[in-house]
Amino acid sequence: MAYGRLDVFWPEGQFMTFPLVENSISVGRSTGNRVALETNTISRYHFSLTHDGQKTFITDMDSANGTFVDGERLAPNTPRELDGGDEIQIGDLRLIYHQLDEMATQPMKAVEETTQRIEVAALNFRLDVIGPPAPFSPGAHMSAEVNVTNTSAEAHRYRIDVTGMPSEWIRLDRTEILVEPQQSEQILINFRPVRRSDSRPGDYKVQVRVYQADKPELKLDAQMVVRVLPFSGFGMALEKPVINRGEHFRLHLHNQGSAPLPLNVTCRAKDNDLRFVLPAPQSTLMPGARFILSGSVVPQKPLLWGKPRSHTFDIKVTSGDAAHFLAVARAKFIEKPMLPAWTPLALAGAAIVGIAAVLVVLAILFRPVRPPQITTFTVNKPQVAQGEDISLSWVVQDASNLSLSVNSRTVIERISTETTGLTLDTSGLSGNVVLELVGENGTQKTSAVQTITVYQPLGQITFTSKPDQLIRYVVQNLTISWSVPGAIKTRLTGLETFTNTPLQSEYGAQGDLTGLAGIPDQALHLVLYAEDTAGNQQQQVLDIPVINPECLPAGPPVTLYNGPDVRYQVVGTVPAGAVVVVDAQDGSGQWLRARLQGGLSGWGIRSEFACAQTFNTADLVKELNVPTLPPATLTPVPTPTPTTRPVTAAPAMTLTPSASRQTESQSLPTLQPTASG
Repeated sequence: MAYGRLDVFWPEGQFMTFPLVENSISVGRSTGNRVALETNTISRYHFSLTHDGQKTFITDMDSANGTFVDGERLAPNTPRELDGGDEIQIGDLRLIYHQLDEMATQPMKAVEETTQRIEVAALNFRLDVIGPPAPFSPGAHMSAEVNVTNTSAEAHRYRIDVTGMPSEWIRLDRTEILVEPQQSEQILINFRPVRRSDSRPGDYKVQVRVYQADKPELKLDAQMVVRVLPFSGFGMALEKPVINRGEHFRLHLHNQGSAPLPLNVTCRAKDNDLRFVLPAPQSTLMPGARFILSGSVVPQKPLLWGKPRSHTFDIKVTSGDAAHFLAVARAKFIEKPMLPAWTPLALAGAAIVGIAAVLVVLAILFRPVRPPQITTFTVNKPQVAQGEDISLSWVVQDASNLSLSVNSRTVIERISTETTGLTLDTSGLSGNVVLELVGENGTQKTSAVQTITVYQPLGQITFTSKPDQLIRYVVQNLTISWSVPGAIKTRLTGLETFTNTPLQSEYGAQGDLTGLAGIPDQALHLVLYAEDTAGNQQQQVLDIPVINPECLPAGPPVTLYNGPDVRYQVVGTVPAGAVVVVDAQDGSGQWLRARLQGGLSGWGIRSEFACAQTFNTADLVKELNVPTLPPATLTPVPTPTPTTRPVTAAPAMTLTPSASRQTESQSLPTLQPTASG
């Protein structure tokens, strides 16, 4: 019966699985191993696995390139215990050791006292959450424990949801449990991030929600932090193993890990008889990124005549992380002679010409070393946004090697002198950046410098108001907030139609304007303008709607007067259920003025109205200019004849509700005359 398995991942994407049955298993490239892996990047007998019935141990068998477990190199011939989910790196291979039982209900090690516990109490149940005891890498797994205690007098079913990281990384042993009264049940959460380059490392805030099945509104939330570590690994492949004179070799590199990976490429000939030119021997690849390195090979001593000869050389790629993974590709360089095979016979027949030719060749080979010259060194943009590429170009003479430094740190060395430029990523740069191109020829050096400015571009604009709508004819306070990452200044327009509060002509990248008092009569159209260091501008529009303050009779119809007093003339009534717009209050706050169709308005007693909760009638505009109150009594005027002339009173108006209240004019009731005597 197998006690575990070993998954093997090859650089080109091949995947193999080996069940582990024997208590002692060796791994290496020799066919004498129980697990034989055909690759020249590992030793013949690289490491061994031993199982004592309960625990599994790994031992490095004094391999040439070493054995790494979770990024840590093992001491030779020293056993180390494996827990399951361990990442093993040998050469260019990645291996994952798994225990036999990977169900979420597998036994867990005792949690240390420092493990964070979260307890939450509710009406009829509580939670006890124990998070993962340690960080872990993709491909490995770690468990968390949720205990649900039923504190009620009846049995209940509870369901659990877990969010906060990709769902395919989360596995529950059960999603619903039945808990008896005053009893507890346990749910195990197994976290297993997928081992892919897009599995982002970092802290994940995992939300655990447990709710009662028959009453979903009874729920408890608890949070735990699950830390996922980065993993590393890369693949390499040589496009052509045989290179002829004048050809370039192309090396394909692939960062298969989940973190940026520095890579260093070196070349070495078997007999040290070749010279290599690598434009970018050091590079950093982002997770999942691919890169093609093109290099050239030239002999140290050129072959003048004779038969073509073959040179064997190795291309070594070393990772710049703590693991220092090493991968090697072997290639051949075919050198053809510079002169035909019959050249010696021709030289023998023309000794003088041959001697002269030799002297010319010697003069060329041993001519004095000239100092390098950088004629021009330019950049396409003196000012760029962070993350934007810039193009560098140059003209160089008499240089055998070039290198580029950024802020006094060499980023690319051994640039081919045939190269006349390159593209540089500015993602990790900011502020004033000094670029220096260094040319070398023997012991002589020269350099040229360019300075650029890398600025932060404008980010996403946040532009909000509180409240998000205003009420017409009501005195209100408005708060405006904004935030524009990367901006050096901002300005606002549109507030001048609302408030008399003095405003600045310019503001910073973020800010708040509070206590802006005003009385709106139309919707506000606000515009926020933002500008970055380079003068680039963006704008964001914020429209704040304005609605009408509306009231209706609280009970019987409301009588409207020509002024805020019952002694004024009656101008109409508001029928029960009819909605009207009120645009003012009197100085005492006891009367409201209702707007009527045809430009008319009338005053009604405040207590007889029921108004919308969108506004406070005490904040309405106060109207102090009201019609003159009529005299309390009329004094009769004598007339020469006792004839009595009938007097007809002005007809009173009755308000009927309109069919729609979509606009201010529609919300005004219709006036109809009623009989009066």
